[in-house]
Amino acid sequence: MRGFLLPLLLFAALMSGPSVALESIAPRVVLHDETTGSLLIAKDEDKPFAPANFTKLVTAAVVFEALKAGEVTDATLYPISEHAWRTGGAPARVTTMFAAVKSFVPVGDLLRGLVVDYANDAAIALAEGLTGSEAAFTERMNAYAARIGLKDSRFANPTGYPDPRAKTTLADMLALAAHIRTSYPDRYALYSQPEFLWNKINQTNKTRFVKELPGVDGMMLAFDEADGFGALLSAGRGDRRVTVAASGYTSLADRDKDLKALIEGAFSEYGRFEIFPSGAEIGRVKAFGGNAPDVPVIAAGGAPVNLTLPTGDRSQFRLAVVYDGPVPAPIRRGAPVARLEVRVDDRLYQSVPLEAAANVERGEIRDRALDGFAEMFAGWWYRTIGSISIEDIVNLGALRGRHQG
Repeated sequence: MRGFLLPLLLFAALMSGPSVALESIAPRVVLHDETTGSLLIAKDEDKPFAPANFTKLVTAAVVFEALKAGEVTDATLYPISEHAWRTGGAPARVTTMFAAVKSFVPVGDLLRGLVVDYANDAAIALAEGLTGSEAAFTERMNAYAARIGLKDSRFANPTGYPDPRAKTTLADMLALAAHIRTSYPDRYALYSQPEFLWNKINQTNKTRFVKELPGVDGMMLAFDEADGFGALLSAGRGDRRVTVAASGYTSLADRDKDLKALIEGAFSEYGRFEIFPSGAEIGRVKAFGGNAPDVPVIAAGGAPVNLTLPTGDRSQFRLAVVYDGPVPAPIRRGAPVARLEVRVDDRLYQSVPLEAAANVERGEIRDRALDGFAEMFAGWWYRTIGSISIEDIVNLGALRGRHQG
């Protein structure tokens, strides 16, 4: 279709020799480039599993919100009940910060115990202190999760202890990680704190990748008897950031080796490319009943379109402008009318919102009648313009130098 192929000549420099694509042995895995929105790997990211320690991310987020709202402060003292001590402390033989029973601990220290040490006594004490009971806090957790858009998650307690009612997905955990980083940037720094001293016991960060892998600055490792070993990690290097979430590994060794390979590969084997510069026309979509047959579209806000792509083989990548159409007139400049979809092996890799780059007014009666007559036969459907493979681009060299690193 006209208006789509010519701009795509900008893909010229993306052709290159073969390379091995990133692969993972995890049954469930998702690797996301936060800078561009590209989904480098996705496998069963919507399949539910037991959240285990990932639950503590929601526990922390609820407390972060309470602190931000002024409901409590870092200096607020919460008691360590006998329940918190027996269920989450030393007697339970679980991960603990060894808070003494019937002592009072500042919220700030409990948060460090929760985030750095994965302390279960801290999780229970925070829940009881903020809402009065684990049950009441769990209700608040689930309401919070729903409010921030976690679509397939339900939590049964603040610790992540096994419960058949509890579930989550990697897609939800990916969304939660982004939410915590953007909503509580000052609190996110806790996840990279190397160690935590409490009760004369020095405890190192349980997310050991913070020390072992350059760029990793959070967030949580997890284990469930049925669902295996998992992890949610975020890493930044230079002007790029990636987040990986995985679950279902059968051993710690497999998990650690796979995660390191994924993060290293995301930075070494992929780069950011500017596909369309700011304000570039990406395609044209059909207008219905307008004084013009179609309308040009650009990226929302006139922004450039950046993708994170392999530095090697990209032959499986395809692009298309898609929309529900035709779009009825009048159409106003800036109105959202379509999206640019990038797919690889039939999987959605990235979706970029597109907006009208011009106004299309309502046409004369004759124009509307002709369009209506055409739609009687053509129908109103989900349309795709110019799905095109990078291999189809012949005019090499147009994007040389646009690689962003």
